[in-house]
Amino acid sequence: MNTLKNSFLLFITLFFFSCNSFVHKNKESYELRATDEYLKFPLNSKTSLLIKAIYPFVDKDGTEYLTFQNNMEPEILVYNMKKQTYVRTISFDREGANGIGWFGGYYIKSWDEIYLPEMMRPEINIVNSDGRLLRTISYAETVQGKQTIPFISLTSVYTPMVFIEHQLYIPQTINLMHGSKALEESPVTIVLDTLTSKLKELPFRFPQIMSLEDVKNKSLGSEYSYSRCFDGNNFIYSFFFDENIYVTPPSHKRIDKIVVKSRYINELKFVDRTPDDLNLVAKALSELPFYSNLIYDKYRNVYYRFVFPKVDLPTNETDYAEIWQMGRTKFSIIILNDQFEVIGETLFPENVYVSTQYFIRKEGLYIGTSFPKNPNFDENTLSFQRIELVKL
Repeated sequence: MNTLKNSFLLFITLFFFSCNSFVHKNKESYELRATDEYLKFPLNSKTSLLIKAIYPFVDKDGTEYLTFQNNMEPEILVYNMKKQTYVRTISFDREGANGIGWFGGYYIKSWDEIYLPEMMRPEINIVNSDGRLLRTISYAETVQGKQTIPFISLTSVYTPMVFIEHQLYIPQTINLMHGSKALEESPVTIVLDTLTSKLKELPFRFPQIMSLEDVKNKSLGSEYSYSRCFDGNNFIYSFFFDENIYVTPPSHKRIDKIVVKSRYINELKFVDRTPDDLNLVAKALSELPFYSNLIYDKYRNVYYRFVFPKVDLPTNETDYAEIWQMGRTKFSIIILNDQFEVIGETLFPENVYVSTQYFIRKEGLYIGTSFPKNPNFDENTLSFQRIELVKL
């Protein structure tokens, strides 16, 4: 009887592993492959290549544009995507009747409705393409009585503004005003009704990545950074020092935690102490292994999670900050299907791409190639290479 029972258990075990092996073996796998197609946009001398917010935009007539915020001036530059030609500059006043202060990123609903989040105050200025200030929305305090933190809507750390009808979903950072309960009390996202200005916090809280004591004493400032995308049904969060992603509907009442681990990161590490020199902080951020942006490709119904493997930079670099802002020297991209299963990971060549500059079109994923160490670098041209998703 025991022999029969053991044989049955062995059969079930072998069947289980065989089925798992079969599923894994037959799961479709993909890679991202560089093409010989580029988009190149000429820059003027007053425009920096250190672009932190870059978004395609299609107007009501169907014309596709590439838009980005100038890091040097209060303006958004507009280019015709197909023709790769300069179209116009949308300039803003920092002060006065139309003053918008310092803005971090933007969202273009139309040429008559552009949202600019202020960097220093919890306010969003709504302007038109003539730079005229139409109105300002405050989001200083939730209906639950929580003070909020100004947000920025960038692509370098991918946190674009997300509208579901007139509801605007705003990312937040850990609010240290909550003291010892900052992790428990800080919402990851708040939602603003842009018609009534009613603001409420959502229930999702920050995962325990490091202690608050360590945040204060040995943090590089990015340990609790995260990227967030919306696929039309769910929000997906990628915290930089967490191998998991978090999937939640707009209510944020149900959180699905899914392991999405890179083959190029064995272990996530923190620094022993915060460097005193800001350049050395940038060096550490450019060397440590961790995860980065998560973006959704609606044309191919897949997700791309950027990954930074560990690297060792030479000690004679003069400007590590530039390397950090350009997306480091080396990165990979994990490919996820619509079930959030890993179906591939592509490691990109070093010192070629700007991993913080990218956008998605019907034709594919475009990644910037205006990296200072790229042999074809041209400081007067903003360049992108088309990367195609290939089934193996």
